[in-house]
Amino acid sequence: MAIEFIYFLSENFSPLLQKTFEHINLVAVSLLFASALAIPLGILIARFPTIRTLLLKAGSVSQTIPSLAMLALLVPVLGLGFMPTIIVLIFYAIYPILRNTYTGLQNIPPEYLEAAEGLGFLSFQKLVYVELPLALPMIISGLRLATATTIGIATIAAFIGAGGLGDFITQGLALNDSNLILLGAIPTAFLALAFDYGISRFENYLYCRKQKTINASIWKYKSLFLGGMGLLFLGSYFFLTPQGNKESKVIIIGSKNFPEQNILAEIMAQLIEDKTSLKVIRKFNLGSTALVHQALLNGEIDLYPEYDGTAYLTVLKEPWDGTQKDLFKKVKESYKNQFNLRWLAPFGFSNSQSLAVRKDFAETNNLKCLSDLAPLSKNLSVAAPPEFLKRPDGLINLKKAYGFNFRNVIQVSPTLMYVTIEHQKADIIASFTTDGKLKSANLMILKDDKNIYPSYQAAPVLREVVHLKYPQIEKALSPIFGIISEQKMIDLNSQVEEQGQLPSAVVRKFLSENHLFYEK
Repeated sequence: MAIEFIYFLSENFSPLLQKTFEHINLVAVSLLFASALAIPLGILIARFPTIRTLLLKAGSVSQTIPSLAMLALLVPVLGLGFMPTIIVLIFYAIYPILRNTYTGLQNIPPEYLEAAEGLGFLSFQKLVYVELPLALPMIISGLRLATATTIGIATIAAFIGAGGLGDFITQGLALNDSNLILLGAIPTAFLALAFDYGISRFENYLYCRKQKTINASIWKYKSLFLGGMGLLFLGSYFFLTPQGNKESKVIIIGSKNFPEQNILAEIMAQLIEDKTSLKVIRKFNLGSTALVHQALLNGEIDLYPEYDGTAYLTVLKEPWDGTQKDLFKKVKESYKNQFNLRWLAPFGFSNSQSLAVRKDFAETNNLKCLSDLAPLSKNLSVAAPPEFLKRPDGLINLKKAYGFNFRNVIQVSPTLMYVTIEHQKADIIASFTTDGKLKSANLMILKDDKNIYPSYQAAPVLREVVHLKYPQIEKALSPIFGIISEQKMIDLNSQVEEQGQLPSAVVRKFLSENHLFYEK
């Protein structure tokens, strides 16, 4: 296992460096702004007791708010990427620095303050030349705590396309790949330890005030520390802020957070890279339908794969009674009229959904369709991803149509559903007809005998303004339209989910074997 991971690390060393730099920059920028806010506030509450209790209690409560919940609230307002991530990180970094600044100022020996007043220091001079230097070790201690916390929380940046080491973790979770998870988790832990050690060494210098040269040392190391943080800030600006002409030919492709979406998005990315001069930026594993759709509307991504049934029920919020004809045409027209978004031709398969059970369980209970499951449901537990539990075409519709009343509903990620049923922690899982794990997991999909589900044809969805600007995109993707069968999609998913191959490698092999690349 260790040798395998070392080999995997050597193969991915270049992207690891890039993601590490992105992570450091996210942390550095957030800590700079948090310090700029927290230290003045700490001085303020030390001076004015009337606002002290309010700010300290508010800061304490702020640490209990889940970071993902905050991120979810900010994304509709600020969109995806750098800005909402930085705001969340600043929010969590402020309190430790604020608290320690206040504590450091409060614990200054009174005789030092009396000496400063005896020398005729004004209030500002006393603060700058006496109080802050004496409180500095405690302030740095707060910064040390904030840094460790921020490095860990910064992994959530991956959920909204802001980069960092969390990208490897989310990819690993989506692909059930422990090597990818470790590739993100281990460097994150090492970063936290390295920063903690560096700041602790700086703290030690600040506590050695009795040495003759200490004052010079304090300001020397203080200057070096602040200078280093400043360089990281500048680096983050140039590295994370889009540079160059706004007319640069770039297309941003997004995806939801499960393997099939990554594969379809990667197919589009590689075809566009091969057949056009456009530069492709990949923002995969962004999350739910609502999040990715909003990113498309905001122009934070330009293209992603979607399913017409999902669009009809979840985005357009239209009721499904089983009578709607030519669903794809209806969705295409509605997207054009309501959102100015263009649906291109389908890839060729439909990924419908239902519930799956173990084959031995189905044989024992003579289960063939969902209606057969209804009488047993009160004694059974079901595992499903969060979106399935709340979507109108998910658990809500199943309960209404079939009268299910499950004993327990377990919320898990799409890939962990199979682990859950394999270890018999659940009797049923929400499954899709193109899942790569169905065969190896020895599961059986129960037939939707009441036809409560629409079709789920997969197709690219593109911003109309991008289509008009770069009509070559549709031409580049046209060779893939209609050629991916349901069985072929199962095979591609299996290579990623079961064999542990990277989507990029699977896609390159598939496109090459089908002669969809230009001949070089």
